[in-house]
Amino acid sequence: MISREQVFVALFALTADIKWDTPERTWLERGRRVKLFSDVPASLQPAIFQAEHLETSMQVTRMPYKRIWNAQWIIYHSVGTDPNTVPASENNLILDAVELALAPKPSDPGFPDERNTLGGLVHHCHIDGTLFKDPGDIDQQGMLVVPIRLLVP
Repeated sequence: MISREQVFVALFALTADIKWDTPERTWLERGRRVKLFSDVPASLQPAIFQAEHLETSMQVTRMPYKRIWNAQWIIYHSVGTDPNTVPASENNLILDAVELALAPKPSDPGFPDERNTLGGLVHHCHIDGTLFKDPGDIDQQGMLVVPIRLLVP
């Protein structure tokens, strides 16, 4: 049986390679312990944190358990005050990079079926649900919350 810690460590490892824009940018802070955006100074943003909260287990007699684990990637980015920038553009660039990081890789056992199995640890790992997007137009603090579903054998 796969441990929760193995799965969530593998999921978080995907955040290390997320890059976007030209010139290329990435996270200035990453963690599996969620922080409030007020505790992450602009000098350490963009930042990404992984929250691990909800789980669902279902079972039918003589069938294996169906387990669904959920995580969220919580992203903060300082927008700044330049009136020539469009804060929503930064959200879009980051989200495109996040989707790419979660896309199945040719080296993944699930690739032929268009599944990200985190190297065979889960049946599928993907974005699932409503994404929260705050571009930071008013307070210069952008925020994204990306819901991730893990189907676990």
